[in-house]
Amino acid sequence: MSKIKIGADELILWLRKNNIATEIPNDEINGLGQIIYRIIDKLGGQKIADNQESLWPNSIGDKNIGKYSLPKTSAQYSMEIDKLPKLYEELAKLK
Repeated sequence: MSKIKIGADELILWLRKNNIATEIPNDEINGLGQIIYRIIDKLGGQKIADNQESLWPNSIGDKNIGKYSLPKTSAQYSMEIDKLPKLYEELAKLK
């Protein structure tokens, strides 16, 4: 089966763009980072890196970077491509 590398930053962007989990902070205990980790782990994915710089402008002063916006850094994961629909289904439940 083919694998994909996906970052928590990409998933947080999807959540924010779809107005899901807007009241959940990114990096606190039980924040989106931890929730994403638990879901990916449950689906058999593995964390392959931590605190990787996001590919968008990431200064704290940027309007899109913040606790309830986009993360400055994030974990990166590897998982089976066929698990992506289930990953997004689980994330969509965070509404």
